[in-house]
Amino acid sequence: LRMTTPPKDAFDEAVREYIDFVNEQVGVYMSALAGFAGHHARVSRQVHRANRPTSKRKNEKGEAVVVWASYEDPTKPDIIHNQIIRSDEYLEANRPGGHNEQHHSRAIIIFLFTYWEDEIRQRLARAKGVEVNEIRSDIMGDLRTLRNVILHSKSVLRPERHATLKVLGDMFAVDEELQFSYEGMHRIFVLM
Repeated sequence: LRMTTPPKDAFDEAVREYIDFVNEQVGVYMSALAGFAGHHARVSRQVHRANRPTSKRKNEKGEAVVVWASYEDPTKPDIIHNQIIRSDEYLEANRPGGHNEQHHSRAIIIFLFTYWEDEIRQRLARAKGVEVNEIRSDIMGDLRTLRNVILHSKSVLRPERHATLKVLGDMFAVDEELQFSYEGMHRIFVLM
């Protein structure tokens, strides 16, 4: 006798798998924020130390301190730096809510929606014996809109796109670049 998994079990399994995937992304998001905060704190301390008024360390030209990053040993000759940036720009990018956090949040939104659309939604439809378009979720529809805005509108939410948001509309302003706060990302994770 050959047994097959009943559709309900397959449906529940797909839902559980997606919840596990979302939880994994929450962990990655939190780790990334901790990394940005750590970089911000370390570089900020280094800038203060480098700018401390001493006869040896004072920048006589009045130039901003520069931050460089490399995967190579800085003591070796001919190293290649993968990033050279003024410290004030580096600190701004790594501050809470800064460019790096925004970029990472957008990447997670795209990643979560793509996995839903290309894998989970299809499995749910098969388990229910329905067409893919019959598997709907307001939060996932909102993520579809956000994904499209990120990829096709340089993250600027136009009025016609804002009007399609069913549960996240109050989080974003019309005709402005999407901004994801820590609280906003937490809300999205919970709704998913």
